Amino acid sequence: MRKRLGLVLSMVTSVLVGCGASHPSPLNQDKSLLTWNAAKHEVRWKVVAGDGRANGGMNFDGYANGSMTLVVPIGWRVVIDFDNASLMPHSAMVVPYGDRERSNFDATMVAFPGAETPNPSQGDPQGTHRDVIFTAAKVGTYALVCGVPGHALAGMWDQLVVSDEAKHPSLRVQRDS
Repeated sequence: MRKRLGLVLSMVTSVLVGCGASHPSPLNQDKSLLTWNAAKHEVRWKVVAGDGRANGGMNFDGYANGSMTLVVPIGWRVVIDFDNASLMPHSAMVVPYGDRERSNFDATMVAFPGAETPNPSQGDPQGTHRDVIFTAAKVGTYALVCGVPGHALAGMWDQLVVSDEAKHPSLRVQRDS
């Protein structure tokens, strides 16, 4: 009887938590990836390409398919502290949100001057570090993508929101449960 009750309770609990379905957990702040200087209106976003196995390694900081969102006040200088931890080449570039799931990118598609690593369609090898520096000059929703062909299409993209209402930067992350 006790085993049966335990089994029933286990099944009910599984149903209540979604049986491991990919329902997203609530948005949380991830402060370890973000620092800023309000006096200088500058934000530094630590971005590691291929950080772990999430999404088959096609991720930034372990997040993919838009599950990480940086919100920046308009006019702030953004420094993306980019590192490639993956064995395959990766890049980083900010593009209009509607272009986030393309199969190919080139430097002409960048949303802000300077908002890309060099040669985004070729990417950089493992161990490469780049500072990507630009000014978030226009309100809107954009995407940080890997410009290597097929990578963004495979989910290697996250979001950048430039806001005229935000008082300071914030980084929200959403993990699948």
